[in-house]
Amino acid sequence: MIGDVRKRRRGTDRDADGTDLDDATVDLFGLGSPTVAWAIGAFAVAYVVVLGWTCAEIHAVRNWLGLGVGFAVFVVATAIVVRTRGIRCPVPRAAAIGSLAVCGLAMSLWNIPAPSYQTLQTAPPVSAMTIVLTLLALQGRPFFAWAAALGGSVVAAVWGAVIGVGPVVGAGNTLFCYPVMMLAMLFVVMGRPMEARIRMLAERAVDQATTEAATAAAADERNRQLRQLDRRARPILEQIVDGHRFTADEVAASRLTEGQLRDGIRAPGWDSAQVSEAVWTARHRGVSVLLLDDGALAPERRDLADRLRGLLVDELTRADRGQVTARIFPPERGLLATIVANAGTDFRRVECGADGIVTVRTGSVTA
Repeated sequence: MIGDVRKRRRGTDRDADGTDLDDATVDLFGLGSPTVAWAIGAFAVAYVVVLGWTCAEIHAVRNWLGLGVGFAVFVVATAIVVRTRGIRCPVPRAAAIGSLAVCGLAMSLWNIPAPSYQTLQTAPPVSAMTIVLTLLALQGRPFFAWAAALGGSVVAAVWGAVIGVGPVVGAGNTLFCYPVMMLAMLFVVMGRPMEARIRMLAERAVDQATTEAATAAAADERNRQLRQLDRRARPILEQIVDGHRFTADEVAASRLTEGQLRDGIRAPGWDSAQVSEAVWTARHRGVSVLLLDDGALAPERRDLADRLRGLLVDELTRADRGQVTARIFPPERGLLATIVANAGTDFRRVECGADGIVTVRTGSVTA
């Protein structure tokens, strides 16, 4: 019982690499939090205001379209990196984010014409690239962030040479990116061990909750069986203590009661009022009934469990002699359960697969 509960619980708790507990466990820096979203939104507003003010002397529609496209590229890159969940950003996504950041910077710089150039005009796109790359570094990909930052400096140097201010001045506009990147690296170095400890504590909490749930489930099952034992066996035991002389019919009824108690312990998956009544009636007719449960029927599959019990009731109602054996197989088998009715040389076999498909085979055995 405890093992089954643990297996079901752990099967639903995956981490970022395929076995994750939840997104909150691995989002150490809160990149997916509303606070970060509001901060990024505020920066976007400041980006538009500062760029619009500093580029007021630009009148060419083509340049404004280019600046708008650069802003849109930064928005896409930021959205991707913020929405990324997991311990580390996947390599293809990290490469795409770094490339988008550099492309957004290039698109913005190349649409600032030389005649109206001001140093402040480069601040919004360089700041946007810095934010994107800082978030990327915090997502566990500092190498891609630094590579993209260097690529941005190269792009700015080439742009500066093209418009005539010089590559040193052009690249110098991106220098404030690097102190921020260094701080991001510091947070990454400090945060990774902390994240490992947080995950360890989370896993311990999950294990403890799983154990407690399994223990409670086992206690509930034990209490249910004790109540059933008390309800069915107490009258018989009291009669034995009182020295009652049992008749043949009472002995038969006592054996049927014993069989039902064994069924509840040995085959809880088949346990239901309809099955108990059908088993009692079949055994009273002289049919041998054996119920087995090896645990493949999960409790959450109620519809399938009811269907299997209905099939068993039908077979028990049909049988007037011989033996009926119903078995729920162990987990991870091709078959979920079988019901076999033997009457002399004739047999009827009902099979239910793990996918819920039921097949029926009949035949006879000859010597």
